[in-house]
Amino acid sequence: MNRAFDTAESWKVSLPTSTMLTYDLPSDRIAMHPLEERDASKLLVWRSSDVPIEHTKFRGIAPLLDDDSLLIVNQTRVIAARLYARKPTGGMVEVLITDPVAPSTDPAVVLAMNEASQWRCLIGGRNVHPGMELVGSDGSLMIRVLDRTSTEGIVELAWEGGSSLSEIIDRCGAVPLPPYIQREVERADEERYQTIYARDQGSVAAPTAGLHFTERVMQDIAGRGIDVARVTLHVGLGTFRPVEAGDLRDHVMHSERIIATDHEVQRMAEAANRGVTFTCVGTTSIRTMESLYLWGSRLLRDGDQGAVPVSIDQWDAFDPSLHVASRGESFARVSLWMQQHAMTSLHGSTQLMIAPGCMIRSTDRLITNFHQPGNTLLALIAGFVGTDNWRVIYDAALANDYRFLSYGDSSLLFRNEAT
Repeated sequence: MNRAFDTAESWKVSLPTSTMLTYDLPSDRIAMHPLEERDASKLLVWRSSDVPIEHTKFRGIAPLLDDDSLLIVNQTRVIAARLYARKPTGGMVEVLITDPVAPSTDPAVVLAMNEASQWRCLIGGRNVHPGMELVGSDGSLMIRVLDRTSTEGIVELAWEGGSSLSEIIDRCGAVPLPPYIQREVERADEERYQTIYARDQGSVAAPTAGLHFTERVMQDIAGRGIDVARVTLHVGLGTFRPVEAGDLRDHVMHSERIIATDHEVQRMAEAANRGVTFTCVGTTSIRTMESLYLWGSRLLRDGDQGAVPVSIDQWDAFDPSLHVASRGESFARVSLWMQQHAMTSLHGSTQLMIAPGCMIRSTDRLITNFHQPGNTLLALIAGFVGTDNWRVIYDAALANDYRFLSYGDSSLLFRNEAT
């Protein structure tokens, strides 16, 4: 297999194997339902290997953040991506749409349209083949299968009338809870599987670290002079994909769409130049912020790339030539690039892997839930706190009855100074 590491000797690092990113997660520790109150979740605080781990409640997180700092949240909104349809023979099929391919690849654009669109998807059900026409559960949506290989496929969604696709799937779709939440979707999930600040439609999974925030917590944060910056990363199904390769360097990262407005990038540059602490809410936010940093670094290194979509490669976080600039310099360069090309918002994709051995430049603190064994989110945590420290943190969470995964409890992690 062709590895980016093989192209430059200096990029060769000691990445953990997939077996080093596993732990025993009892099934009864997976949270199947959210708590009655979002901010009642437990909060584990890890500062360094020299400081004892703290255990508190999420509603008390504001005093744990630095005053006059910057909190970065992902404002993506989960769509009702799980569609139930009937085959011509009468049998039922489940179609989980993941990302649009035509007439645009921007979920927000396609969801607002009232004309046919094509989507990548997962198809559950037997004897579903290209050319088959399925009918949505409410009878208004036609789903034509264009391609299918195993469980993956491409479908065309069409309907009559002036409704937008967003309105159509809200009527006949369901919230796509993760596969490890083994129960039927309930009405409460429509609200609780969204953050309170969700705005940009396009995700098929929630940025779950943000599910703990309430208006009360946000008011406490504002009261300490902490600003909130908003970015968007539309979460795809790849976030649940396990690392099956024995060597992490052989794993192909999933790509996800990112958006940032010129106003927010300017605020990031100003905050970075003031030297304030940056705290990311969730792995999606830190992947977005590192991608913005790396794009600015590429502009500084290679010059203006033109008004092109941002594209971040899997191994960019391991390339030392992209980590010369300061945080403020990089964000300021992105802001200037956007101004030069009259961009009100930046759009692009990131395939970035964050793992032990990479360099992290955009973020000082990370608020995150507890993740599945053996996936790239756990590799990100190991890269943020250190290969030896992630297991100490997870052992402490298991020993103190923390709830795991999407509807589970939370943690506040301080970046290992070695990264």
